[in-house]
Amino acid sequence: MKHKKQKKTKKAKKAGRILLAVFAVLIGTLGVLLFTSERWMRKTWPNLSMEELVYQLKAPIAGTSHDLLMSYICSSALIAAAALILLILVSIFLREKRKAHVAFGMICIAAGAASIVYSINDVWAALDVKDYLKNQSTYNTVVEDNYVDPDRVNITFPEQKRNLIYLYLESMESTYADKASGGAFDKNYIPELTQLAADNISFSNSELLGGGQPTVNATWTIAGIFAQTSGLPLSIGIQRNEMAYQASFFPEINTLGDVLADEGYKQYFFIGSIGQFGGREEYFKEHGDYEVDDYSWAMEKGLIPEGYYEWWGYEDEKLFSFAKDRLTEIAAEGEPFNFTMLTADTHFEDGYPCELCDEENDGDNQYGMVLHCSSKQVTEFVSWIQQQDFYENTTIVISGDHLTMDSDFCENIDPDYTRTVYNVIINSPIQPQQEKNRSFTTMDMFPTTLASLGATIEGDRLGLGTNLFSGEQTLAEKLTFDQFNDDLSQKSKFFEKMEEQVTSIWTKTDEGWKFYIEDEDRWAKGEWVSLNPHRYANDTEQRYYIDANGYAVKGWKLIDGKWYYFSVKGSYRLLEGPCDEPFDVDESQYS
Repeated sequence: MKHKKQKKTKKAKKAGRILLAVFAVLIGTLGVLLFTSERWMRKTWPNLSMEELVYQLKAPIAGTSHDLLMSYICSSALIAAAALILLILVSIFLREKRKAHVAFGMICIAAGAASIVYSINDVWAALDVKDYLKNQSTYNTVVEDNYVDPDRVNITFPEQKRNLIYLYLESMESTYADKASGGAFDKNYIPELTQLAADNISFSNSELLGGGQPTVNATWTIAGIFAQTSGLPLSIGIQRNEMAYQASFFPEINTLGDVLADEGYKQYFFIGSIGQFGGREEYFKEHGDYEVDDYSWAMEKGLIPEGYYEWWGYEDEKLFSFAKDRLTEIAAEGEPFNFTMLTADTHFEDGYPCELCDEENDGDNQYGMVLHCSSKQVTEFVSWIQQQDFYENTTIVISGDHLTMDSDFCENIDPDYTRTVYNVIINSPIQPQQEKNRSFTTMDMFPTTLASLGATIEGDRLGLGTNLFSGEQTLAEKLTFDQFNDDLSQKSKFFEKMEEQVTSIWTKTDEGWKFYIEDEDRWAKGEWVSLNPHRYANDTEQRYYIDANGYAVKGWKLIDGKWYYFSVKGSYRLLEGPCDEPFDVDESQYS
C-alpha cells in the first residue's frame, strides 16, 4: 500500500514538473514575443497613438508592404521562435535534474511575467491608454455643431469646368525642408517641392513653408484621403483597413468625388499599389464613380510583367510614366476630369530607393534620399503637365496624405517645431485672402480644392473644413487645434450614426465566406449574389456564387468548355483567368 502511494506521488510530481515546464516555456516565449514586439513597434512608430495602434493591429495583411512584414518577422517573430526552441531544449536537458529543472521553470516564469508586465506598462504609458479609454466613454458634439453637408449648401461651378489633378504624396511633410525655408532640418530634402510652393499657392501655419495638421483619425493613408475629400476624420469602430469587406463606404456622406460626379466630371484614381487595400477602391468607386487604375490594372494592361512586385506594387518612377500616357488619353476625350494619384516610394520604413535616386549625393540617409528623389519626380511631372494643351484649364493640387510614420527620421528635430502636411495649389483661377499664418487641418482641403476649381461655396464651409481661399476662420482657428483635436478624440453620435450605415455583407467562418442578403434578412444559399453598393448606375456589377451550404465558391470551374476562376472574397473580379468574363453561365450545375 505504501509502495503504491509512493508510486502515485512520484507520478504526480513528474506530471507537475511537466506542467511547470510547459507553462514556463509558454510564459517565457510569450514574454520574449511581447518584449520584442513592443520594441519593434516603438522603433517602427516612435510617435504612435492608440488610434494608430488599433488600426495597425486590425489591418489585414493583404496588400501590406513585404518589407514591413519581413521587418517584424526578423525583429520579433524569429527571435520568439528561437527562444521557444531554446527553452524547450534546455528544459529537456534538465529533465532528469529535478531541482535544476524546477528552478529553471520558476526563472522562466518570473522573467517571462516581468517581461509581459514591463511591455504592457510601457505601451500603456507611451500610448496614453488611460486617456484613450476615457475619450471612448465621453461624448462630444463638435461634429454635430459644426458639420456642413455639401448637399445642403449651394456650390456653383463656372460654365467652363476646370480639370483637377490631385496628387497625394505619401507621408510628405513641409518638415523635410531646411530651417531657412520653414522646415526642421539643416539640409533641405525637398528643394524642388519647396520652390514649387514658393512659386504657387501654399497655405502655411507660418510666414514660410508650412501646412495643415492632421487630426486624430486622419493619420494613415485612407483616413488622410477621406479627411481631405469629405472634411471628416475616419472615426469609426470597424477595422481600419477592412472597408473593402463592407457593403458600402458611408453612402450618406457627400464628398469631393460626389460633388464632381454631379457636375459631370470623369474621375480616376491612379496608384501603383493594390486598390482594394484599406477600402480605397471601394471609397472612390462609391463616392464619384472613379475608375481605379491600380497595380492589378497595370498588370492586365501589360505595363508591368506578370509577377512583378516592388515595395507596395510598382515604384513611383513607373507610376509617373504611366500617368503621363493615361492623362494624354483622358484629356483627348474632351470632358472635364479629376485625375487623382497616390505615390508610395516615401512610405516608412526608410522609403524605396529607385534607379533615379542620387545615392552619390544623398546616400548618407536613405529616407532623405528617397524624399529628394520624390521631390524631383513630382516637380518633373508638374513641368510635363504644364507643357500640355489641357494645362490651361487645369488646377493641380499636391498634398501629403499624413505625417510620416518613419521611426527615426524626425526624432532629432526641435520638439517645439510643429510638423505639418505639405500642400501646394497650382494654376488656380483665384487667389487667397490670407495664405500664411493660418491654423488649419487637412480636412480644410475639401472646400479649398473646390474653390481652386473656381467653384463658389455658400458659407465657404463643407464637412468640418473651411475654404482657405476665403476670409472665414477654420475650426482650428476658432477653437485652437489642440481643443479641436481633443474634441474629435471623444465619442460622437454623428459617427455612430455614420457607422450604422456600414453593413458587413461578408462574414468569415472556419468553413469559408458567407453572404448576408440584408434586404431579405437571410443568408444566401445555392444562388448567385451581386455586390453592387455603388450609387451610380453604370458601375460594374460584382457577382459571386454561393453553394447549397451557404459558402462562396472558390476555385476553377469548367463552363461550356472554358475554365473560370471564382473568387471567394478579396478580389473585385468575378472571373480571373485565360478567358472572357461572361455572366451568362449555367447556374444549375452549382445548385
